[in-house]
Amino acid sequence: MISSDEEFHEWLLATFREEADEILTDISQGLISLEKAVIEDQADLIEQVFRKTHSLKGAARAVNLKGIESICQNIENVFSALKKGEIISDSDIFDLLQRSVSAMYALLSPGTSSDLISSEIVCALRAAVAEKKTGEIFSPDGAPDLPVEVVFPAKGTADQRLSSDPPVSSVYGVSFSSAHYSPVSSTTTFQEQVPLGGRSIPGQIQGSDTVRIASHKLDRLIAGSDDLLTTRLYITHRLRELEEMMSIFSLWRWNHSQIEGDLHQIREFTYGVQKSSLPPDILLPLERIIGFIKFDHEFVVNLQHDLSRHIRATEVDRSALEVSTSEISDLIHDAVLLPISTILSPFYKFVRDYSHETGKQVELKIEGGEMEMDRRILEALKPALMHLIHNCIDHGFATPDIRHERGKPDCGLLKVRVTPHSGSKVSIEVIDDGAGIDRAMVRQTAVEKGVITSRQEPHLTDEEALWLIFRSGLSTCREVSELSGRGLGLAIVDDVVSRLGGEVRISSEPLKGTAITIVLPVRLATLRGVVISAGGQTYVIPLQQVRQVIRADPTSFQYQGMRLVTRIDGEAVRVVMLTQALGIPDPGPRLTGSAPVSVVTLEYGGRQIACVVDEVIQVQEIVVRPLGNLLMRVKRITGAVILGDGKVAMVLDPIELIQEAFTSGRPVQRRQESTRDGRRILVVEDSVTSRALMKRILEMAGYLVHTASDGVDAVAKLKEYEFDMVVSDVDMPRMSGFTLTEKIRADDRYARLAVVLVTSLDSAEDREHGMAVGADAYLVKSSFEKNSFLTVIGELISGKDHPGTG
Repeated sequence: MISSDEEFHEWLLATFREEADEILTDISQGLISLEKAVIEDQADLIEQVFRKTHSLKGAARAVNLKGIESICQNIENVFSALKKGEIISDSDIFDLLQRSVSAMYALLSPGTSSDLISSEIVCALRAAVAEKKTGEIFSPDGAPDLPVEVVFPAKGTADQRLSSDPPVSSVYGVSFSSAHYSPVSSTTTFQEQVPLGGRSIPGQIQGSDTVRIASHKLDRLIAGSDDLLTTRLYITHRLRELEEMMSIFSLWRWNHSQIEGDLHQIREFTYGVQKSSLPPDILLPLERIIGFIKFDHEFVVNLQHDLSRHIRATEVDRSALEVSTSEISDLIHDAVLLPISTILSPFYKFVRDYSHETGKQVELKIEGGEMEMDRRILEALKPALMHLIHNCIDHGFATPDIRHERGKPDCGLLKVRVTPHSGSKVSIEVIDDGAGIDRAMVRQTAVEKGVITSRQEPHLTDEEALWLIFRSGLSTCREVSELSGRGLGLAIVDDVVSRLGGEVRISSEPLKGTAITIVLPVRLATLRGVVISAGGQTYVIPLQQVRQVIRADPTSFQYQGMRLVTRIDGEAVRVVMLTQALGIPDPGPRLTGSAPVSVVTLEYGGRQIACVVDEVIQVQEIVVRPLGNLLMRVKRITGAVILGDGKVAMVLDPIELIQEAFTSGRPVQRRQESTRDGRRILVVEDSVTSRALMKRILEMAGYLVHTASDGVDAVAKLKEYEFDMVVSDVDMPRMSGFTLTEKIRADDRYARLAVVLVTSLDSAEDREHGMAVGADAYLVKSSFEKNSFLTVIGELISGKDHPGTG
């Protein structure tokens, strides 16, 4: 807490020292570059160093450091003369400028006497300009004689000296041999004991275990650690694929067991008493076949054993990698943790100045500012906290006379309290002892501004009315100023906190005050997301705004006017068809029939929507990648992720989806069924090329197409969606097209489902088999023709709705 102007000035000085250290480093490096540059390239470098010096002069003036201000002023004179061509830079000039920088480093130390150092540096700079202009040869020794030993301690060790000779008099690391001082002497000597910029010489013991590193390098480290997560996801996916391969062995064992009896009979016939009855030209091949089958069995069993062993070993390696990468990721993310006070401390001056401007007395008190948070979170959070403090001063605190009438101290207390929260989260409370929130005024303003209707207002509880202050456009302030009155501040707070994966809480008592609590994660670690599919594409929804994932009965969806709603936990919730919200032609799952519908419920700002999707695939860790400048304005999309199988999926912006559902006024479109529009076809084909070709042909004809890689996958898809037709290959792994057709015809739910078999098997027996198991059409790939194919599809589709035709 900064309770006096003296303490505030000390804090301001500390802040200036940090800023000045960086500026002086830039000036020193700029001088080095300038000294190395050819004359033609010096103009831009002179301008850069000139501006840095000017900035430092202004900052020094703000904290009343006259010595640094005076040195900067005279360095500017040198650069002004260089720019005008009045003097020419040489090594002596650069030596003096670098010594000037070193002197300013010394003046940054608390308690250093500045008059002696600054006066002599100023004299030397003035002499240099004057002598260069008159054409005399300038020497750094041509200034009044003052042996000055400028000793720069390492950060945190200001009391440690590098010089072994005890000075006659010393002030915090700067020693003066006063016996040699003569104002009229003709020489000045600067003996530098450390390199430029105040850095210690090699071998010097450092008192600090911290180093400065550019923020962009930290960001690259964080991106690299996030890439490790992506690699972990890849490995996990590959392990899952290997485990699926192991399941194929089970199918092989089952098939092998079916012929075990036959093999036994063949062995008995081949090696038994009936062996002599077999012709020699048949016996030898049979023996070879039996021998190969035995070898094949042993080979597969050994292969299964080896594969299982490698899977176990890979799982161990994956676990070890996960532990190591998690530890590395945690260490890297810890490197970007900063004390929360880094963004809170500047508010002291703002609160003092702004409260005085408004005729109020407000004291800011900060507790727990030493707690650390991710630098990226702090940068994003700073504007939100600024809006909160604006709001407290404008709406919460009254003038001293009004507070006195209410029996309160003239000076109001604004407290920012930072405390640990459950898990790896932190709680930031902004508490004022002002007038509290007038709920009646909030209700009235909300109706006036159209945030709610007059019919909704009586049904709001006091708690719900309190949350209206976070709605955009609502402000109880009757006058619009530069900082308040537009109803955007608290809406921005809620939006920023939600996007950072946090939450906002509020409590208020009339005439006692208001407390707004922000709960945020300590670090921006990896997120978790719900992977879903819609319109044949894969998307990810961040888990922060996902309330629940359910399988809804289609009968629960009803239209209220032009709005489609469903009841979830007894509450009517607006329905959003994700494909429509994203502008995808596919209207999404049908809300008719008996097949359950996948619904993801999203919630933000007290509002929720039921988002209808094709399928909820899984929940997994995600690393969100930015889309880049060209795609940054794409609506409803906030980034992209790389899934475990290497595919790229767009990350949806749930907050924007919710806001659009309540502000766009666009109702869910009712389905308009026609011969082709809305007709859903399942293409089952194990060949990627053939599957893509048929999908393309059918989509170009206006059908909605889903795909499956084999019969087993197709059966799963049939349970998920309602289809009008199945177009299937015959020869496929796990389940053939014949078996799939038999299963479809054996289930009463698919009695009216048309089945078309498209295969390379062109024998009469295969054709008869296909028609016998229930196929409506049997097409041969060797004679496949696009128009004929579409004609068959169209006739069967239309025939479904008109029994007795086609």
